Amino acid sequence: MELFLRIILILHIIGGFFALISGAIAMLTRKGGRIHRRNGKIYFVCMTVVFVSAVILSTAHHIPFLLMVGFFSYYMVVRGYRILYLKNLGRGQRPAVLDWTIVLLAGGFIICLLGWGIVHAIRGPGMGYVAIVFGGLGSSFLAGDVRKFLRPSTEKMHWWYTHIAGMCGGYIATVTAFVVVNVQMNPGWVPWLLPTAIGGPLIARTITKYKKRFAEREG
Repeated sequence: MELFLRIILILHIIGGFFALISGAIAMLTRKGGRIHRRNGKIYFVCMTVVFVSAVILSTAHHIPFLLMVGFFSYYMVVRGYRILYLKNLGRGQRPAVLDWTIVLLAGGFIICLLGWGIVHAIRGPGMGYVAIVFGGLGSSFLAGDVRKFLRPSTEKMHWWYTHIAGMCGGYIATVTAFVVVNVQMNPGWVPWLLPTAIGGPLIARTITKYKKRFAEREG
């Protein structure tokens, strides 16, 4: 069992390393181009390896916090990837059973993460703050997806904004893991939230930029 978990840990590290590289390439290359799409797929596969290995490791070592964070992080990536197949929501297309399954499964863990954070924050400062932030963000995305499924947006490029938010949100999670492992800060919850504090506004700014660009084209 120890050897098995060691192998899983190595796969986890390798997956995270290549997710950082492929994700960066996808973000910095021409959107929709061959290099962007190829590295986006590699990024998704690597994040899947990271997620599966994280579930195994957190379960084996009895670390519920990391298990819930793993589902939160992977949900960001899955929603960003899956929306590419839901471009016509609002024009007759309906979400598949798979889409609702993703939302419900991830939703259960994200809501638990939020509850876990509230309980631990009441007990004192610490990782409860991290869980509240991640759980709150995840709950917001969940609510947005459910609303999008029930009342699809008629905005033509709705899928583009979700794709950016999801894939980049997952990338922030990967950067967070790297920072937590390699950078020592006090208090201990700071490195968990610093990448989100920096990356979140950048994602919002990017989406706003594209919205203005698309509006100008249509106008």
